[in-house]
Amino acid sequence: MNKRIGVLMYQTSMSKGQELIAQRMVRDFIALGHKAYLITSVFHDGVEVMPSNSLTKSKGYVLIEDDALGIPVIRVDSEKVKWPHRRINFRDGVEVLEKIVDEFNLNVLITHSTLWNGPEEVAKFIAWRRYMRRLGGYQDSIVFCHMSHFQEPSGKRYSFSERTFRMAWNRFSLSQILKTADLVLVVTPMEAETMVKIGCDHTKCVLFPGGVDEKTFLQFASADTSDFRRRHRIPETKKLVTYLGTLEERKNPLGVLKVAELLQDRIDIHFVIAGKGDAEYTREMQEKASQLSNVTFLGEIDSKSKIQLIRSSYLNIIMSRLEALGLSQLEFMYASVPVITSGVSGQAWLVQDGKEGIHTCGPNDATGAANAIITLADDYNLRSRLGQNAHEKARNLTSSQIIRRLDDAITMDLIVQNGLAILPSEARETLAEPEHVLKTWSAGTWAVTATDRRLFIREGRISRRIAEIPYASIAYVEHARRYSWKFLLAGLLPAFVLLFVPLWRVILSETFISTLAVIFSLLTQPLLAFASPQTLVIFMVLAAMIAGFGAFLLEARVGFNLYVLGIKPVYIPRRLSEVITFLRHHQDQSTNLQLEDIELLT
Repeated sequence: MNKRIGVLMYQTSMSKGQELIAQRMVRDFIALGHKAYLITSVFHDGVEVMPSNSLTKSKGYVLIEDDALGIPVIRVDSEKVKWPHRRINFRDGVEVLEKIVDEFNLNVLITHSTLWNGPEEVAKFIAWRRYMRRLGGYQDSIVFCHMSHFQEPSGKRYSFSERTFRMAWNRFSLSQILKTADLVLVVTPMEAETMVKIGCDHTKCVLFPGGVDEKTFLQFASADTSDFRRRHRIPETKKLVTYLGTLEERKNPLGVLKVAELLQDRIDIHFVIAGKGDAEYTREMQEKASQLSNVTFLGEIDSKSKIQLIRSSYLNIIMSRLEALGLSQLEFMYASVPVITSGVSGQAWLVQDGKEGIHTCGPNDATGAANAIITLADDYNLRSRLGQNAHEKARNLTSSQIIRRLDDAITMDLIVQNGLAILPSEARETLAEPEHVLKTWSAGTWAVTATDRRLFIREGRISRRIAEIPYASIAYVEHARRYSWKFLLAGLLPAFVLLFVPLWRVILSETFISTLAVIFSLLTQPLLAFASPQTLVIFMVLAAMIAGFGAFLLEARVGFNLYVLGIKPVYIPRRLSEVITFLRHHQDQSTNLQLEDIELLT
């Protein structure tokens, strides 16, 4: 079922996890054959990429084909806000969103992240549309999905004022968003439990753990890892322990440098730090790394270098203080690289201790991380076993797989919202676009469903036939009587056979007739005690005639024939006469609209 999807995120990025997931989601939906757009601000990694005031003077947004991101992007008039920190808001959110939804005919909206006004504005917009639909306004339904990428308001990361503000936002804004949303995307089962505590119905939760972009791995599968090592002067003999991610306090890459400092005596182990971050934090990282001979600091790298680095790595390490999931870890796992992790939050689910990697005793346990690295560096078989387990888990969490599961969930929600669940599955599965059920009728083994585009007419329960009739193809309706002559002829057939017995004796061989007589004798043996063979034959002929005539009378019906262009007339029984009334009303409305259009043209 084709969809038109808007994915909302407050900015774009080439390195940050939440932004990457939103951007990849658009690409993956397009790959499935849907129309999808990223609806975002005028900012990329906090930098304004187009003047917002140029949008203010127009309709408030502009569609561009972003070559760098490789997806269609709708940039919306927006601004950085002073509070909460690190957030961007849309200006006139509901008004602009209404224009975008109407212009691009969107029927799915997916919001990402928290503490910005996008999810709140969409929740209000969706509630507004639902009220209008109930009161006879908008007919089209919109599926609303929300993905929080939830972070606990921990005192380890946030100041007292920001932490308490997040607690308030979760209670008031997020709880209402979760109640309004049709589907809530969670990266781990633990996040699902948290969403339920905040106010989400557990049946809405859909597991969506970021996903591995396997296409990028395939694109650079043949890229030479030796070339990567040569460019960065890393000997082939070194076992690489890699940190790959944004350089920020939450992810604690400085903790990785403390681990490297403890392992300076191990000449076979080398650390690589790669990622983009805040300028001040990045300078601190680079200065600290330059003092350690067993560390190579790369900074931000492109997609090809990233895949080369992952494939070159012996281990992945992350000492994060807070982590919803860990998209980077998923990528290393896909390449059969075990993970040394602090095991906080979603990392505890993604990387099981002793199965896909090793947990430390928290983000400050540099000694534990160093010991884990030594253990795996000295035990290749253990490293291989953990790597194989990691790959097995990650290969079931690829982008293409999880987007299909999400697509199926959205399809089911569209089916329910549009009333299509009552349609037989074989008819429902062929619909290219969502249709809205307007009315249904049933009588005996007959059932009729009217959508905004066509009639579905079902006859029979077990061996059923389903006719789809677009309204425009109905030429006219005929009031008709329907007779099932086949029943009458079937009832007269035994009499016909008996009447021409002399003829059969001439045409058919004596052997064949004798065989039929023996079979008849065997079948009627129990009844010969009560009547002669001649009487039984007459009784059976009369019984067949009565049964055939009775079926003929039973099937003789008054009803309607719908004359449809290109096919035989479709019969509807009289008990479903309301269908004909509905059709007349629909045709009258269409005629009036056509007349109004003609008047406007003249």
